[in-house]
Amino acid sequence: MEFQMSASMVLVGAALAIAGIVGVLQPPGHRAGVVLALASGMGVGIVGLGIGVPSISSGSDDEFWSVFFLSSIGGFATVMAVLALTWGRARSARV
Repeated sequence: MEFQMSASMVLVGAALAIAGIVGVLQPPGHRAGVVLALASGMGVGIVGLGIGVPSISSGSDDEFWSVFFLSSIGGFATVMAVLALTWGRARSARV
């Protein structure tokens, strides 16, 4: 349980930090993509929690953190994918 709690917080924090760095490095006019990446990641995380509600309903902390951890992985992966798309689009627009 402690690993899942810590790893979830690391994934959420890393996604925010990486998005901030990518946003600073983006050219003006392309920085809004970072906000969309974060919104997409939050959306996927919330959907994951929603899908996991039946397993959380028993009230076990272990089950909750397991669902939260899997949702954090999905959200992190989504943020990274959208940031990669945003980065690519900004670079192709400059050429």
